[in-house]
Order: sequence, then structure tokens, then C-alpha cells
Amino acid sequence: MRRISALNIDEFLIGMVLFSLPISIRINSVITIIAATYFLIKMVKNRAFKYLLVFYVSISFFLAQFISYVISNDHQKAEVKLVLYSTFLLFPIMFSYLSFKKIKLNEGRVFKYLFYGVVVILIYGIMRFLYDIIFLSERYDYGRAVALLLKYIPHHAYMSMLILISIYATIMDRLERNRNGREIFIVPILYLFLILLSSRMAILTGVVILPMFLFFKIRKKGYKKKFIWTGLFALVILIAIGFTNDFVRDKILYSYYEIMDIATKDKPFFGVSFRQKVWGTAYTLITESPLWGYGIGDIQEILNTNYSDKEVVGLNAHNQYLQLALHHGVFIFLILIILLAKVIKKCLDNKRNLILFSWTVILFFCLTESILNRQWGVVLFAFVLNYSIYLNKIALKNQKI
Repeated sequence: MRRISALNIDEFLIGMVLFSLPISIRINSVITIIAATYFLIKMVKNRAFKYLLVFYVSISFFLAQFISYVISNDHQKAEVKLVLYSTFLLFPIMFSYLSFKKIKLNEGRVFKYLFYGVVVILIYGIMRFLYDIIFLSERYDYGRAVALLLKYIPHHAYMSMLILISIYATIMDRLERNRNGREIFIVPILYLFLILLSSRMAILTGVVILPMFLFFKIRKKGYKKKFIWTGLFALVILIAIGFTNDFVRDKILYSYYEIMDIATKDKPFFGVSFRQKVWGTAYTLITESPLWGYGIGDIQEILNTNYSDKEVVGLNAHNQYLQLALHHGVFIFLILIILLAKVIKKCLDNKRNLILFSWTVILFFCLTESILNRQWGVVLFAFVLNYSIYLNKIALKNQKI
């Protein structure tokens, strides 16, 4: 990256929010507050507060969380989750100023910050991983290697989301601008890490969804079939290398056995069966209180009380759609989904490929994870949401011109 003094400060601050996300939650919080304060001062000077209304969808997510906070009995726990949603207010401050000034961010450069953040934390994780093995004699056979690495990087589901978006953004930047950036040579390494982190949804997305998006984009750009086949061959080789890892291979294999209800002597992985039990309990609770839900402060205790299997006690709904319905009730849940669908529909109309892929990753992971229960997921979701609204606003202004 170029020196800070040579960068557009607006783009730099927003980029640093993405850069710090995989590296440190605390640093990310500080940078987000600094960035929001910087843009707030600019908004006050320019009296641009009316542009906040453009980002009403993001603000609606915070308001829904606030309502859930009010109806909660345990306000101490609810307060933590309410603060977690503050990014749904902070990002509108950042992007509303950019909309007011009609400042167009360089999408490739903005998401390159996320790419570098992912690379930095992986390098750090690998160094600590090797230190533990060489000097502390930690075991790294079978799945212990993944567990050891995850001590120093974000949770594997969130890390996989960040890697997927970084990979697609880097390839898109290469295709769109025909740049010979060195980042493209790191992409295969990131893809291998994506598989080795062994998130089932990440592997499904990386093996099926990512190639589909890239194929349609490459074909639209008019690349020769030889180029496409070469890329496909390289992808197959990377997948094959990734699946030489016994832990990854067994995790996918036993997941298939569980889904197809095939009896096995051993059950080393419980991801699918655990989620079935959790989802069943969550669905039953939703039907019992469909209007208001249970509140963000109380829901985990209610889930724990209603779980019939003690092995799943302590787990959240592991499905963001069910989690939202549990928190807010079906009515508010449907309002949020409709508002979100309108934003994504406009992105589709404006052919925002990178944002559409980011939404695909997020919405797919929402099927198996309650991603808005942790800061990695909240910041990523809120950023993509507000960036989408900002891009749609910029596109509307260009159409009027």
C-alpha cells in the first residue's frame, strides 16, 4: 500500500476498518470509532444529517435490537448485544457523508485492505502455530492442527467468509482492471487455507458458488476457453490437495453420512446432528412466541432450558434467520428481511458483482451460523449493507445525470 500521506483519507479510514477486522476485535473497534468520529465532524460542518435517512435499513437493524433490549429481562446481557450492533449506526455516518459529497470509493483498493488483513493474520497465526509445535511440543496430528491455528486467528466460519470475499475481490480487481498485481499469486494459498479450515459451508461455497461467479464473469469478459479450462484445472488441483488432509476429508464424508442417515460405527463430527437439534428447539420456541420473540438478553438461557439434549446446551440457534426471529419475533424479522431484499435487489439491478458475491457468502453462512452474535459477523454484515446502500445511491445519482 502507498504511504498514508499520499492516500485519500476517507478511503484509508474505511479501508482500515476492513484491514483490522481479521486482526484484532479491539483494534477494529477503535478504528471504527475513530473513522465514525472523523466523518461525523465532517457531517456537522456540512450539515449533511439528512443523508442519514438514506441508510434507514441499517438503522432499522439497530432499532430492532433496541426494541429487543427493552423487552429483555436480563439487561446486562442485552446491553452487550446492543453495543455490538452500534456499527449499524456508525457505518451510516461514514457512508452518508460520502454520499453527500458524491465521493466514489475505489472498490478494488477498499477491499484490498481486507485482503491484506487476512494475509497478515494468517502469517501471524502460522508463526505462532509453528512456535507452539517446535518449542512447546504441541500435537498437530489430524484435527489438532486446525484447532491450534484457530487459537491465533478468527473463528473458522468468520475467517472463511473473509477469505472468500478477499479471493473474489482480488480476482475481480485483476479481471476488471487487468492489473498484474502480486496479490493474485497469494490467492491459491488463501484457497488452500479455506479448505483446510474445514468449515463445511466454506468448502461448499468455495467449491461450488465461487467458481460459478467467476465462470460467469470470465465468460462475460470474453476470455478464451483455454483460459477457462486452465483456471478450472488449477481449481481442481487445489481442491485435491486440500482434501488430502484426513481431517477435512473425514469431516465432509461424515457430514454426508449424517445428512443421508447412513449408519456408521464412529461419529467423530456432530455439526449436522447438533444443528438439527438446535434448529428444532428454536423453531418450537418461535411458534410459542411469534409476535415479540424473547429478547436479546434472555434467549440463550431460554434455549438452554428447552434443549432436550445436554450436549447442545450453550449453543445459539446456529442459523441467523431463526436467531432474528427468536430475538425480535416474526413480524420484525420479516420487515428486516424485506428491507434487506430491496437493497440486494438494487445491487442486482446495478450489477454490483463483488457486493452480490459478498451477500451470497453472508446469506449462505447465515443458514448454519448466527453470524450477528459476534463482532466479526456484525461488522462484516453492517459494512456490506451500508456499502451496498452507498453504491445504490451513487448509481441513482449517475442515472439522473
